Amino acid sequence: MFKSAKALVVFVAAALAMISVNASAQVAVDGGSGLFNVQKARTLGHIHFGVGVFYDASNHDITGVPVKGNEVDYTYLPISGTIGFLDNLEVSVSAPWTKIESKNGGSSESGFSDGVARLKWNFLNSEKLGVRLAAIASTTLAIGDKDKGLGTGKTDPGFTLALDKEYEKTTWHLNAGYIARQETGLDNQVTYGAGVEYMPITDLSLIAEANGYAWTKQVAGRDDSSKYMVGARYYMGTWGSVSAGYGSWGAGSGSNSPNYMWMAGITMGLGLGQPKGTIGVKSIEAPAPEVKKEEAPKEAETVKIVLESVHFKFDKSDLTAEAKKILSANAEKLKANPAADFVIEGHTCSIGSNGYNQKLGLRRAISVKKFLIGEGINADRIEVISYGEDRPAHSNKTKAGRKLNRRTDFVIKAK
Repeated sequence: MFKSAKALVVFVAAALAMISVNASAQVAVDGGSGLFNVQKARTLGHIHFGVGVFYDASNHDITGVPVKGNEVDYTYLPISGTIGFLDNLEVSVSAPWTKIESKNGGSSESGFSDGVARLKWNFLNSEKLGVRLAAIASTTLAIGDKDKGLGTGKTDPGFTLALDKEYEKTTWHLNAGYIARQETGLDNQVTYGAGVEYMPITDLSLIAEANGYAWTKQVAGRDDSSKYMVGARYYMGTWGSVSAGYGSWGAGSGSNSPNYMWMAGITMGLGLGQPKGTIGVKSIEAPAPEVKKEEAPKEAETVKIVLESVHFKFDKSDLTAEAKKILSANAEKLKANPAADFVIEGHTCSIGSNGYNQKLGLRRAISVKKFLIGEGINADRIEVISYGEDRPAHSNKTKAGRKLNRRTDFVIKAK
């Protein structure tokens, strides 16, 4: 079937190009990161972005090739970027550098293989059901060298539905999709994925997943493909994460033993326009007002402006009609007291990782700030802080308590 090791390498490279669209398009900080290869329904949030680099090394012994010792090593280095828009839209692009080397003859090919771009729309968030749903449109990016077998020269459109089922410390992720293959002689594919992420302690998640594809038409010598991975991810606050995993191809993937893969990666993220030095501040001490000696009372008095808190829907930072009504009334009180500076504190319930909730709390505080500026309040009077889930006003063990914890509070800074 194959007359040379070079032909074997090209065959493996072409096979790799066939499944490249299944690779995770991004490794962003929480939110749209997905697991390793299984996408999450959750998105990053408004004007937040992540850039990730993973190192994937594998040994693959191909079945169906009449050459003894068909072991092939490949290195896969996806460089990915993701940016969120509003609370529920996300765009991601991945450009994978690939090296494939045949142990049989020592030949190799290297360069960028076909990439992938995705648009994710998180269209449903339900705390009552504990689920999120997202629709993901994808396309391969024909950047791989077709002559080397690293690309197909075609753009394959695809569509996926992603479901998250979330509990306090465990989230299940399910994906089902379809890829319309444009290459001559190739049939379309049905894709699938399932995974679980368990957080035994704050910001550390343990991951197990399975994903793959099935051809819509079965052809002799062309197998369906599946792979399985286990690993861990540690979220470094709000700005980064590190991950590592180990796995293998499943039966029917055209692979004999030895058959293994491992990957490790790092991600960095940031919110554009994010106020510096505000996340993680644990207290605000307002100094007592100056009192003239001749008028000094026994205890210093503080003039207070009572501003009403506003609440948010589950996993959202956009303002409801009721919140806007409350903020308009707060703005009138602030206009009547132009010397009063204040802090907007963003809070969340306990569902989700600590790092994600810090960012969500900040987005909520920024939404309130923008609205008040639109009502005529000077931006210089406003400071924003996110406490995430760290300062619950009510118990997070009940639905009613979690609902009340999704809020922004106001603290007047006395002068």
